[in-house]
Amino acid sequence: MTVLRNWRIKMLGEIFSSMATIVIMISLGYVLQIKGWFDKNFSTSIASLIIKIALPASIMISVLRFISREKMIEFVGSLGIPLLSVIVGYFVAWIIVQVFRIPNNRKATVINTIVNANTIFMGLPLNLSLFGEEAMPYFLVYYVVNTLSTFTVGTYLFAYYNQQHVGKGIQWSRIFSPPLIAFLGSMIWVWFGWTLPEFLNDSLIYIGSLVTPLSLMYIGIHLAQVGLRSLTFDRDMSLSILGRFVLFPAILLTVQVGMMQLFSIELPMKLQETFFLQSTIPTLVIMPLLATEENADIDFATSAVTITTLLYIVILPVWMMLFSIAFQS
Repeated sequence: MTVLRNWRIKMLGEIFSSMATIVIMISLGYVLQIKGWFDKNFSTSIASLIIKIALPASIMISVLRFISREKMIEFVGSLGIPLLSVIVGYFVAWIIVQVFRIPNNRKATVINTIVNANTIFMGLPLNLSLFGEEAMPYFLVYYVVNTLSTFTVGTYLFAYYNQQHVGKGIQWSRIFSPPLIAFLGSMIWVWFGWTLPEFLNDSLIYIGSLVTPLSLMYIGIHLAQVGLRSLTFDRDMSLSILGRFVLFPAILLTVQVGMMQLFSIELPMKLQETFFLQSTIPTLVIMPLLATEENADIDFATSAVTITTLLYIVILPVWMMLFSIAFQS
């Protein structure tokens, strides 16, 4: 009991730490905008910088840092659980937006909120702190699936549900966005065992490090421009939160347990813990940027990031305690 209690205290400490960092960076953007540091075009410029330059650099560095050819081969067998969970998640999310008649300019945000998580900024530090380096291979499996999901289906949905593109079929140029091209290119790079020159590697690290602070500052800037009253907590947001924190973790647990029963296998506890933790992580911090690129409801996307992030401090301890009771008792 003492070990479990200490583990819970440590988990709460990590969550508080992550929340504080996020709130500080959002607040900085908010305060600077209020003080008139940025003109009305600055946030649009930030969005383009992040999506087209910084995010591709960040993704490439993450892949080169955490994934090797040996690990790629090693974790292929573990892809089934998160991949199937994401597929089921998209299906469930699509049903939700159809049944509840979510407006087109919000549909992509609702679906992405339910399915895709902020794995690198929140998922990685929490995973390392709670489960250690030995769980890193399982984190990488989830990271790969989440990244592919975000920059294929996720970004395509923003383009598709934008009023300009509804009914026009697949926009391949929008699927093969700079972040996805960077991801696929870096995976090929890793497969062939190539290495980057030190100056290029360092440059990508510096450029990629802009993603998180600028994305969070962007949220604060937008909140200052439209006012805090723009934070939306209506039916659509409630459905998004329910999907992210209840439905998707439940889907992953069901798939996880189902595969164990179907194939009569015992999955490593670190794998189960890692996949479950990542399934509960708040939604993508770049969601408002994706919404900006496609003229979707930016206020709603900003609210989704802000509200799910703030609620996480309550949600995660509850889920993890239930998980520990069910699987570690």
